[in-house]
Amino acid sequence: MRFQVLGNFEVLGDSRVRTPSAPKLRRTLALLILRHNEVVPTKALIEELWGSSPPDKAIRAVHTYIYELRRSLARPGCGGELFLQTRPSGYTVRVPESAIDLNSFRALVKEGREVLAAGDPGHARDVLNRALGMWQGGALANVDCGELLEAHATELEERRLRALEMRVEADFQLGRHHELNGELKALAAARPLHEGIHAKLMLALYRSGRRGEALKVFHDLRRHLVDALGLEPGPELQRLQRSMLAGDPSLDPPAVARTQPPRRAQPPAPPAQLPRDIVDFTGRQAVLDEIAGLLAAHGATTGLPVVALVGMPGVGKTATAVHLAHAVRARYPDGQLYVPLGGSQPAASKVSAAEAMEHILRGIGVAPRDIPTTLGGRMALFRTWSSDRRVLLVLDDADSPQQVEPLLPGGTGCAVLITARFLLYGLRGARTVPLGCLSTAEGGQLLTRLIGRERTDAEPEAVADVVRLADGLPLAITFLGERLMALRPVSISCVLAKIRSAKGQHRLSELSALGLDLYDRLDSCFRKLDENTQEAFLRLALIPHRLFTAGQGARALGTDTTTADVVLMRLVDASLVEVAEQRAAGGRHYRFRKPVREYALEKMAATRTAPSVRHFMGF
Repeated sequence: MRFQVLGNFEVLGDSRVRTPSAPKLRRTLALLILRHNEVVPTKALIEELWGSSPPDKAIRAVHTYIYELRRSLARPGCGGELFLQTRPSGYTVRVPESAIDLNSFRALVKEGREVLAAGDPGHARDVLNRALGMWQGGALANVDCGELLEAHATELEERRLRALEMRVEADFQLGRHHELNGELKALAAARPLHEGIHAKLMLALYRSGRRGEALKVFHDLRRHLVDALGLEPGPELQRLQRSMLAGDPSLDPPAVARTQPPRRAQPPAPPAQLPRDIVDFTGRQAVLDEIAGLLAAHGATTGLPVVALVGMPGVGKTATAVHLAHAVRARYPDGQLYVPLGGSQPAASKVSAAEAMEHILRGIGVAPRDIPTTLGGRMALFRTWSSDRRVLLVLDDADSPQQVEPLLPGGTGCAVLITARFLLYGLRGARTVPLGCLSTAEGGQLLTRLIGRERTDAEPEAVADVVRLADGLPLAITFLGERLMALRPVSISCVLAKIRSAKGQHRLSELSALGLDLYDRLDSCFRKLDENTQEAFLRLALIPHRLFTAGQGARALGTDTTTADVVLMRLVDASLVEVAEQRAAGGRHYRFRKPVREYALEKMAATRTAPSVRHFMGF
């Protein structure tokens, strides 16, 4: 996971935004992240959350918030308890320094300071601009800060201002005073009592031949200081004013050395944004070969190769796409771009096309100040850049064709790989490749890689039972494998028996509480259905057969076979129902995967009602 504090506080997973929506959860996590790898006392969390008037059960409330953070931030193979650890006096977050944007900002500022001191203002300006470009607004802008976080936010803003002052100094040394006037005027207006900024604005104006305006800045600042604080400007600012009145030659712009040719800017390295591949990736060879063949269609037509990998939650779309992208990356020497679109997230967390395009432009090295403000301008810039390049673009967790279409590159030497839970009808030229669950053999291979061959060879029947219990779903197999690793002394059969004992007690929800968020993933698919299709989905889940026909579906829905077939195909498009084999005698057969059926049954149990009988002629 990655964490952003320079602007809105955000928690970014491999393929989705994980920022807590509850204000107190967000505030708790923000404080822990800013003090990462050190113990934050419980009393400090209480002080931040409630100030000097905490409730009687404040400690219990903090425990609840920590539990909720662990649950919401847990992921397969990396439980929340490993990320957020309990200590005798409080809690600590264990994350690498590189996972937090603040640390990258600090490193760039340090580099810029050292380069500037070494006499290379051009390089310093570039480095400091990169550091300042990491800011997306005020520090912790979406956090309702208490006293402790407010102090942190103030310190961050001071760091930002010092970095800006260094970059302005680099600009002065480069003789770019003309270009600084507008920026410094805006800064001075935002900080009407800051003498350092006003001094730089005076100097920029003076060196631009605008001495009168420079002296007016001094008089305006003096008036503000006297009115607000009863103080005169400091001695340095007064000396600057007297030097300007006297026309002191020392204020003239420095001569920019021209004895050496200008340093050639090194071309930026091609973007390499792919997430890491996983060592446990198993199977999928037929799908990988098919996608690789479709992406390799360069030159065969004038069209851009676009492939959409579609499947149900937990089936391994992202893992498959990333694995394939690593395998073919040599074909795309101009870079590999990866954009998580958050299509399965709530509407507020989805990435807009404009935001995604900004992410892409930053990835190819466009400076923040040069990124157009409109989506059309960003599209034109990216398509021009990519028109004669070979770039692989991976768009993960897409929501709709409208989100994806503006992001496509302009060159036919490029290729696009998309993952989505729904079919992207209307995305022109895209080829769809469905991704199903693992076979029993592939599922067994995955479990062997997770827990070791010694254990799986000792209990081959139990291994097959684990795969059947997960119904071949890679996410569920991985989750069960992690539980088996955590319980190494216990046999696979005993662990299976314990899990199966949860049947009838909302097993899917129980697994979710342990860290498998499959219920929430399926719920995001369900919520995208219209009300009639939602009701049809729940009623069809009551069919007792693993495989069923459209005729059996029609009887469950109280409608005709043709209408039932249309409903079922909508659910197939939504990755909630699968088309099984096509039988010559019996026609097309459908099936629910076990986790999907359990989700539907739990959904009905949660509402304590079965779907009402109604005709579905409106489909």
